[in-house]
Amino acid sequence: MVKSINMLVSVIVITHNHGRYLENCLKALLNQTFQELEIIIIDDVSVDNTRDVVQSFPSEKIKYFRNNEHKYIAASRNIGVRKASGKYIFFTDADCEPVKHWLQEGITCFLETNCDAVEGKTLAEHQNFGACYHFVENLSGGQYQTCNMGYKKESLVKAGMFNEKYSLAYEDVDLALRVKKKGEIIFCKDMLVFHKLVPWNPKHLLLNAKRAKFKVLLVKEHNYREILTFGILEKNSLIQVLFPFLIPFYFRIQSFRDLFILPIIFGRSVLHRVIVWKTAIEEKYFIL
Repeated sequence: MVKSINMLVSVIVITHNHGRYLENCLKALLNQTFQELEIIIIDDVSVDNTRDVVQSFPSEKIKYFRNNEHKYIAASRNIGVRKASGKYIFFTDADCEPVKHWLQEGITCFLETNCDAVEGKTLAEHQNFGACYHFVENLSGGQYQTCNMGYKKESLVKAGMFNEKYSLAYEDVDLALRVKKKGEIIFCKDMLVFHKLVPWNPKHLLLNAKRAKFKVLLVKEHNYREILTFGILEKNSLIQVLFPFLIPFYFRIQSFRDLFILPIIFGRSVLHRVIVWKTAIEEKYFIL
């Protein structure tokens, strides 16, 4: 049984102004059936109650570190990796709640397959939500989201850790693709995480559009054309720019707020396309 094995597992959580979600995340981690763990919190200069939330937990399993400047996600994850003592390193996010057997399922997969990484299943916390909410799901693998991933520390370090050039997004996919070149990543549907529904606002939508740059880099550097549709990157945003009257059909409209956010989503799609094409020109790489 995994529970009887004496090994330390590190769980790394990066947080930036997610204090309102962090309490439930920490409760879920401390309630794991596998208890030989350390929880490493990397606070990327939050200005909310993140520190207070962490300090409300007296557990010695929790180790809190605060960046002295905004380092973004890739650099923050690398800080966590360097501070991790475990043979296996698992990643989740402050706005996530792993089920109680999350670590046990992941460790079992490592021990039974000797793989280099394990990718878990991620579900939105519930399915009844409208256009004004951002959701994350991974139902069948191949997305490599660090809200639900585990790595052998040795394999992660050998792959070069997270590429800090991917400062805002897709640092997780970039790492996974490098690990896969020399090793194996297994999808474990029972390694389950529930992801909070986070309300969109103009700032979040702007940040979401800026992520497009890193997706272009991903396609170019790894020849990762699986994420293209007939050579088009993010075809939905292109369709929304060309045919904005179709935008309401992409989303569930349940409230006035959902209607209010639609014009902002259109603006996000326009900016998204501009960034895709600008990056493609700068990188001298053809992409639609």
